[in-house]
Amino acid sequence: MYYRFSGFTQRLVGATAAAAYSPQRSDGLPIHLKLGYPDRMLYRTTMALTIGGTIYCLVALFFASRPKKEK
Repeated sequence: MYYRFSGFTQRLVGATAAAAYSPQRSDGLPIHLKLGYPDRMLYRTTMALTIGGTIYCLVALFFASRPKKEK
């Protein structure tokens, strides 16, 4: 029997000979999305936080660059 390392469960799982000797599939997906749903959720969360942080910084810079009104 052949085994391969599962990146999701962090354990050895049974596999076919082809999967054990060639764990990288050439299906056109980037390496950071190979595990499926968990990778997609982490990627989307990271992108949302990055875009949100960028917008927040730009708004903060905009308000910091405006002169304060004196009363």
